[in-house]
Amino acid sequence: MSAMRHATISAWQRHEDGSYAADINGWSLRVKWRPESADGGRGFTWQAEQGSHRLASDDIFEEIEVAMAEGEAQVAADPGTTSGGPQVAAPGAGHGHH
Repeated sequence: MSAMRHATISAWQRHEDGSYAADINGWSLRVKWRPESADGGRGFTWQAEQGSHRLASDDIFEEIEVAMAEGEAQVAADPGTTSGGPQVAAPGAGHGHH
């Protein structure tokens, strides 16, 4: 049984455009709402940038906290925490390099 990760809510700040951003472990994370469209469902996506390195979710998340937690997990050194450096990602693990 896997435990659901929780976002570090206090780290996230709401922007005027309705998105949320956080700076964690030297990465700039952003969660945005994606409205329903012909090419996909609606929900939240995350992006992370550190210099020229970029990561982004492949998945659309129904709940903003889940998108935040997933973004945080991708820039954490230890998958069980939200501190450290970036993880090495396996293909199809819910994120991609952009």
